[in-house]
Amino acid sequence: MDTTKDPTAAVERSASRPAFYTASETAAMLRLDESTLYRHLRRGSFPGLKIGGRYVVPGAVLERLVADVLTTGRCVDLESWTEQWRQEQVAALGRAVAAEVTIPGGAS
Repeated sequence: MDTTKDPTAAVERSASRPAFYTASETAAMLRLDESTLYRHLRRGSFPGLKIGGRYVVPGAVLERLVADVLTTGRCVDLESWTEQWRQEQVAALGRAVAAEVTIPGGAS
């Protein structure tokens, strides 16, 4: 069952897991040294959000990373994965914007 489109599954996931993890929590989950994770976050080779001087990682990114590793059944190169993830996010945003844009005087 595809839980990515099931709103109930999303609510259940959000109730049990935080929306964002600190860099320390993320590093511990991935069994990385914190400095390694910070290096990837600063370089942009791992998706994260910088708020002031702090980095946080969306739980959805970690879920997607784990799901992709399990789906492929092999080692995933983080930098390539991040680039593909970024392209997919930009494409999804473009589709969402295009669906909401109406051109005045355009065809109905």
